[in-house]
This record gives sequence, C-alpha cells and structure tokens, in this order.
Amino acid sequence: MTTHDTAAQSAPTRRPRIALMGEFSAGKSTLANLLLGQDVSPVKVTATQLPPVWYAHGPRALHRVDNSGTEEPIPPEALDGISHRETQAVRIRLETEVLEFCDLIDMPGTADPNMPQAVWDRMLGRVDGVVWCTPATQAWRQSEAALWEQVPHRLYARSLLLITRMDKLHAPGDRDRVLARLRRETDGLFTRVLPISLTEAIADPDNPDTLKASGADLFVESLVELVESLGQPPAGEANDGFEPITPAAPLARPEPVATPGVVPRRVVPRRIRARPRPEGVTGRA
Repeated sequence: MTTHDTAAQSAPTRRPRIALMGEFSAGKSTLANLLLGQDVSPVKVTATQLPPVWYAHGPRALHRVDNSGTEEPIPPEALDGISHRETQAVRIRLETEVLEFCDLIDMPGTADPNMPQAVWDRMLGRVDGVVWCTPATQAWRQSEAALWEQVPHRLYARSLLLITRMDKLHAPGDRDRVLARLRRETDGLFTRVLPISLTEAIADPDNPDTLKASGADLFVESLVELVESLGQPPAGEANDGFEPITPAAPLARPEPVATPGVVPRRVVPRRIRARPRPEGVTGRA
C-alpha cells in the first residue's frame, strides 16, 4: 500500500447531509419524526423562529451552535427560547438507525418573512442533498419555484421532491393529475417526484401494507439510493461547517468538495415505531 493510499484511508470522513426543506407547514418536521422513528422533531407553530435543527448520530444530546460557532449543551426545555438571531443551528444527537446512514437537517419554513435568507444560504453550502416537501393541496407554488431557483444548482441532481398530504386529495384522478403536473413542471430540477401521506404512515408505522400504500416505502428506498449515490464526503470543515458570523464578514457559501470514497453501508430504516417524545422536547410545524 502506498503512502497516498494510507493517507486517503485515514482521512476523516462524515456522513452525507440531507436537508429537509419546503414552505411552512409542508410536513418537514413530521417527515423527520417518521425517519427518526420517534417524536422528537419540533412541530408546533410557536417554534417557527427556530434555526435549522441538525440531527446526527451519537449518544442522546442537545446542543446549540451560537453565532461565534461555539457549540454548547442545552436542556430540552430551552428549545422554546431559541431564535435564529443568536443561534446558527440546534444539534440533536440520537442513536437511531437512519442517522447511521446520513445526517438530517430540518430547515425553517421558506415562506417565513421573518427568517433572513442568510439562514438558508449558510446551511445550503454545507448540505449534500435535499428533500423538498410540497403539500398536495397547494403543490409547487410560484413562491416555491422561485426559491428553488436560488438553491445551488449542484443540488438539483441530488434532491427529491416529496408531495405531502396526498390523503387530502379525494376527487377521482386528483392524485394522478397533481403528480403528472409536478413531474412536468419540475423536470430536470429533482431526481424523483414522489407522493406520500405522512399522516397515514406515522399512524401505523409497523404495518408494511400501510407504509406501501402511503408512499413511505418508496420514499425511503429513493432516499437510500440518493444517499448511496453521494458516496462518503470528507469531513473538511471545523465544527461541522460552522464559522463565526460577524457584520464585517459576510457569509460565504462554501461548496463541499466531493471525493471518491467508500459508499456507506446500506442501512434501510426499520419499520418506524413512534416512541414517546424525550422529556422536555417541544415541537415546530
């Protein structure tokens, strides 16, 4: 083995990072709970001012990354008082199977007028793929299309468009029409367009028939394929990509450099079982 090979094998690596994005109340946090297999992602309306919530694998812990890039532990009840103005991200570590495969980053709703664009900009430069959630009843609005146009174009071939709330469409043919329209209007912008009923999936997460009928199974398969296609990127950034934010230093939008690596072990999340919410953890819609 050459010295170069040894150095390449010993270089630190990290898991691919998948951002969950979409307008407010599109189902991002419910999707995170489904993937995590427990009710932990903030889902209540009063928490819309939260910064990105970053889920990574590890012993259960909750940390806040402030504007200096410093990470500090916080109690779960402190989530209600955290704002994007003083905090770059909240990091939650859990020993759950999907996080052995990739990090999940629950982004703030893009339609929130009080959320500065910089909150998304500084995170999008550090993610490797996106799952964009759009509700079937108002699917792919002009505001969504305009925001997606601002996303780094390198992410187009690394992203899934997930049509949530499919159970809200009751008229015959509505589901097929919405799906056909979105596939036509977003051609070339996502690798796949997938329908899902998160309500059905999370209500009966251990039933294979329910997961298949709801679209959850196909979505998980597609997410696994997407993450595996990304390979295993190098760590490359201090504090997992957080730098100090100062008025004199405008936010940069670094592009992660993809290097050949070992494809992550194929870990498909087991049948999802909702477990009690950790003590004190509250939620965001």
